Amino acid sequence: MFNIYYINYEKAFEISMLIDNRIQEKNDMEKNIQGKVDGKASINTDKISKVPLLNKIFPEAKFDFSGEGSRTKKVVDSFKVVSTKSTILNPIYSKAIEFKKLSDNKIGNLIKIRNVSLEITNEKDILATKSLLSGVLKQIPMEGTEGIDITGFLEVLLKDSSYIFSGKLKDNSTITFKIPMKVENEMESQYSISDLEIGQVTLIGIYRGMYEKSNIDGKINRLQSLSDLSKSEVSADIETEPDGKNNENEKDNGQTHFIDVIAVIQELSIK
Repeated sequence: MFNIYYINYEKAFEISMLIDNRIQEKNDMEKNIQGKVDGKASINTDKISKVPLLNKIFPEAKFDFSGEGSRTKKVVDSFKVVSTKSTILNPIYSKAIEFKKLSDNKIGNLIKIRNVSLEITNEKDILATKSLLSGVLKQIPMEGTEGIDITGFLEVLLKDSSYIFSGKLKDNSTITFKIPMKVENEMESQYSISDLEIGQVTLIGIYRGMYEKSNIDGKINRLQSLSDLSKSEVSADIETEPDGKNNENEKDNGQTHFIDVIAVIQELSIK
């Protein structure tokens, strides 16, 4: 059993339907109760016929009876089957392969990664993006923006923003995945995004291969991409190392396995 922290429901539904596109709507349980009756009986009027007056009513006679019968009772109990996000995810959870070594996986494998600790790697960008998307700029007068819906403009510009998560595995390799950023209702069951950083979780997703971490961050972090675009205009003033790499981004150039995450769950043990 498991409890869902996060699920990409649209993605999970499509994959689940590929595995089995039949959704049970009702469950009928039938009970049949059968019984059999056997019996024999006899009547002898010999003694009655010796009684005066009764001998004329009940002449001497003997009767034997035997009978056999059966009785069947049918009871049908109907149960409504409720389809939830957990029941949609369950066949994917069952089919996903628990990895032994991520580097041995092929791109496109449906995998399951247990007992991984996560951390958010773009906290500063999240705070800035959330502030911009919340409409805070509506309250700040900006010269030259009269008649422009700044919040609507930013929603279009930052609609692909994501939380970027990183996790370290037992073999010291790292994984990276993203969760699309929304203003609210990002997680299931009233969990918050910070709950994923508490304790260990299980990831279910599609293996996408190994990449340079800085390359991945640049593709999935919209705010960083916009910042890099503005910095490119003054790139001549930025000091670089002899190999041409920026000191600020050098720490992000490690290798990481990228996972196209379908769900983040907590596995339950119920006795």
